[in-house]
Amino acid sequence: MMLDTNVLLWHILDDTRKVSSALLEMIDAGVANGDVAVSAITFWEMRHARRKNHPAIVLPPIAGLRQDLLRSGLREIPMSGDILIDSIELADSGFHSDPMDQMIAATALSQSLPLATADRRIQAWANQTGRLELVPLQ
Repeated sequence: MMLDTNVLLWHILDDTRKVSSALLEMIDAGVANGDVAVSAITFWEMRHARRKNHPAIVLPPIAGLRQDLLRSGLREIPMSGDILIDSIELADSGFHSDPMDQMIAATALSQSLPLATADRRIQAWANQTGRLELVPLQ
C-alpha cells in the first residue's frame, strides 16, 4: 500500500479523526513488514508545510523524521523520469492540476500499489477511471 501525505501525517500523529484505528494498525504492521510505501515527494510536501508554519502540522524536523520512518520499515519510492512523465500524462487524462498529487498517483500506479488518500479529487478520478485502487480510510 502507498500512503498519500495526509495519511502518513495522520499515521505519525496517531490521528483517528480521519482514518480508522484499524487502518492505522494495518499501516503499522505493513511498515514493520516493508509493505507500506510513500513517494519521495511526500517528504518534500511535509517539509514545505513545516516551512510555511502550517498550524495543523506539529512535527519534529522532517529530515530526522524521514530517517526514523525509513529505519522503521517505511519504503520511499524515488522519483524517476518515467514517474514524472506519467504524472503529466495523468493531467492530460483528466486528473486534477496539483502536480504533487499527480506525482503521488503516478508513483502508486508505477508500483501497482493501492493508495490510501483522503483527497476527494484523487478519489473521484480513481472511481471514475478505475485506474487506481484506493485503500478505504474508515
